[in-house]
Amino acid sequence: MTEYNDDQWTSKSEQKRDDLVLQELGQSLMELKQGEQQRLPLSDALKKGLEEARRITSNEARRRHSLYIGRLVRESDSELIEKALASLKDPFRQQRLSNWVDQIANSEQARDADDTLQQILQAFPHGDRQQLRNLTRNALKAKVPDLTTATPEAKDKFKRERRKLMNYLNQLDKTAPLY
Repeated sequence: MTEYNDDQWTSKSEQKRDDLVLQELGQSLMELKQGEQQRLPLSDALKKGLEEARRITSNEARRRHSLYIGRLVRESDSELIEKALASLKDPFRQQRLSNWVDQIANSEQARDADDTLQQILQAFPHGDRQQLRNLTRNALKAKVPDLTTATPEAKDKFKRERRKLMNYLNQLDKTAPLY
């Protein structure tokens, strides 16, 4: 007598649906820019396949190649790739960076912004603590207490220092590994 283990068995239709999902994941990987692809946890074979996909212009060849990419995704850690891709396409990423800049700008002194700086460094461990502290200190030094009575030069300086801080956070976000 043979025993069937329902946990191990999957129907052919279910396998096809899973393969279709992985193929769509592969197509979304093919649409990414090269710099974004480098941030993802991809196997060497998958990286080579995606590099080759950039050279393919024919629609039919691209469709066949997307099947190949889907197979490569299936062979690699697809769950890790999906998580990294989701964090790459996170719509609240820019809002989070803006909130951090606002929290720093609303601080009275540099010491008041230490909690925010710690949050930033936890999110981006590759960030330079000293540079981040300098940018924070410069932004707080350029801060004007009352925007209505401030001179245009003081307003421009504060905006410039704030923009420098925001640009640094954007740079950290673009270079952060997603895995």
